[in-house]
Amino acid sequence: MSRLNHTDLELFERGVLVRLSNVDAGYGAATVLMGVDFEARAGEVALVTGPAAAGKTTLTHVLRLALPPRSGRALIMGVDVGRASGRQLAEVKRKIGYVAETPTFIEHWSAFDNIAMPLRMIGKKPREYADDVRELVDFVGISEAADLPVEKLSGAERRRCAIARALAAKPHLILADDPTAGMSPADGRRVVRLLAEMRRVGAGVVIASQDESLADCAPILRWRLERGRLTQVDTSLPAETEASE
Repeated sequence: MSRLNHTDLELFERGVLVRLSNVDAGYGAATVLMGVDFEARAGEVALVTGPAAAGKTTLTHVLRLALPPRSGRALIMGVDVGRASGRQLAEVKRKIGYVAETPTFIEHWSAFDNIAMPLRMIGKKPREYADDVRELVDFVGISEAADLPVEKLSGAERRRCAIARALAAKPHLILADDPTAGMSPADGRRVVRLLAEMRRVGAGVVIASQDESLADCAPILRWRLERGRLTQVDTSLPAETEASE
């Protein structure tokens, strides 16, 4: 088993959830990310914008350990991904919540049961998670639809259900790949504000989107990804004033 580096663990304990250093990543013969440097911290929200095919989804896959870097160093939750054992990587994955661009569900299950799935998978019983799941249902605003099968939910409700499911296991890091796709501007902004609220409980949030206007939804650090190269747009957080709609 790979030993954990004490310096890397200290970074994690100080709130550095992700640190990518000169990372390349891709599929087959294609290199999609080139020389990427990126950092995500607890209590902060990062918005990565860029045009279609810029590499945003690939970056998300690297961060959720679905795609190993080809080169460079990826430090996630204090673990060097390139040197970690399978067991260590599994531990890291349990600390990550993921909202896919097109979330999938067990369609005939209720929203409540789909949200509870991560808790069932770690062996929790309904009596142990029922209150927590109801709290999540209320938090994302689908209380009236919680007992409906997911196949009956609207697009916006499905996205909120996916967010609640991603939060169920109380992750350190929340990743959202184009979470406002196909939604009205108002619904999209509400979804981003929901995700951004998790910074208040110490989680780090990374949102990938083509919509640069989402940066106005909450205190957000902005990054720009174009042709596989990532740059930080703004190093200062906006004021803690969030307009309501």
